[in-house]
Amino acid sequence: MKNRIASFTGGFFAALALSLCLTTALAASGKVSYNFANVSMDGTQKITAGQDITAANGQKIPGSILYTDAAGGKTNYLPIRTISELLGTEIGYDSASKTVLLGKQPAAEPAPEENVIDLRTPKTVPENPRRGDVDLIKSRGGTILPDDDPNSYRGNEKMFKNKDGELWYEYLVGNDSALDDQNKKLAEQYLVNGDYPKNKKGESYGLWQLAYYVGYEPDLQKQLDGYIRAAERQAAADKLNGLSKEECPHEYTYFLYDQEGEVLREQTDPCQGHFEGMTMEEVKRAVEEGRLW
Repeated sequence: MKNRIASFTGGFFAALALSLCLTTALAASGKVSYNFANVSMDGTQKITAGQDITAANGQKIPGSILYTDAAGGKTNYLPIRTISELLGTEIGYDSASKTVLLGKQPAAEPAPEENVIDLRTPKTVPENPRRGDVDLIKSRGGTILPDDDPNSYRGNEKMFKNKDGELWYEYLVGNDSALDDQNKKLAEQYLVNGDYPKNKKGESYGLWQLAYYVGYEPDLQKQLDGYIRAAERQAAADKLNGLSKEECPHEYTYFLYDQEGEVLREQTDPCQGHFEGMTMEEVKRAVEEGRLW
């Protein structure tokens, strides 16, 4: 539930995970339920019923969706990226043609001007991968991955692990040319020498939107007229997971801080809604009327 306005790296993973299963389920006149099923692979449980899963950009998304058609038939849907990982199938996305690329792809690399995002782990180490500033990444708590391991790459891009253990692209860190005009202005406004400023407690603070450029997430993330601690907010939201419409308080509370990490006030947000058993028209009407349950 992190509020992130990030580069395509973050937004695309969430869109790919959700759009290909939610749209299909809601497009027909049936009913949907979320996180209904456990998922096991070769005897090992991979997805637990009643729990969301975390997309590559940190967002919480349904681990499974159960669609019940008008005749009572039931179909389970899983995020397509999860399926690809479970089955070891390559995956990519061509945003120009809006095509999900599954399975072995042509060996030829797309031309730079083609609007293709390659999310696949290569079979071998790329000959001329795009890399980043290794020293800068290390100085900001990142871990450099082995150059000779194909798992260290996505397409032709070298990856690193940020200090939270998440895989990010090396070339984005400190790369001014990777910022659009809006983010360049935000970087000038909110960063100090390309890094998040720190308060008297040594905590970093600023916009999550600039995290890929800085190389790590700020301890205090800008929201409204203050800052949040993302893990704290997520933990508060997670307490509502699995609750029925009758059990759920329909809101959760967390703290809003100033840049020094001192509490400003409590902040309350609504739950993400209870659409189980609702048709598409009912969900649409609830959203239009501002009702999330």
